[in-house]
Amino acid sequence: MIKRPFNRALYEAYDAKAKETLVSLLERKGHTVVNTKENYDADVVTQKDDYTYFNEAEVKVAWKEDWPTTWAEIRIPERKGRLVKKYQKQNGVLNFYIFRNDMKQAWRIKDTLLTEESLKEAKGRYIVKGEKFFHIPYTKAELINI
Repeated sequence: MIKRPFNRALYEAYDAKAKETLVSLLERKGHTVVNTKENYDADVVTQKDDYTYFNEAEVKVAWKEDWPTTWAEIRIPERKGRLVKKYQKQNGVLNFYIFRNDMKQAWRIKDTLLTEESLKEAKGRYIVKGEKFFHIPYTKAELINI
């Protein structure tokens, strides 16, 4: 697996803010927070209606206003596929939340959309040659206003 090196500055700038926003959003939707401790698994674990939800938060820094329709897809790094494999074995629901830079909108992407067929190499200014992402058409995701 080829991947860009971990960027601590980006992590420190956005991780806590994304998790806080996600916790607030989920609590408003009736979820009870079970765990938000950093353990390199799902960012926020919640429960609602006899289901356990595993929720992963990411920030798309370049997304600053309404989603540009020229961005046909939302990309999730290949390394997140390990979460899909891990939580398939548990009776839970895995959702990925991709937040806008200002945390006013997010895309909710179901784990079932992260398939082998959607995994492709991507090109971009900050993407390492050969790095793969799950390419999810934004029309298959749910846009949430926060």
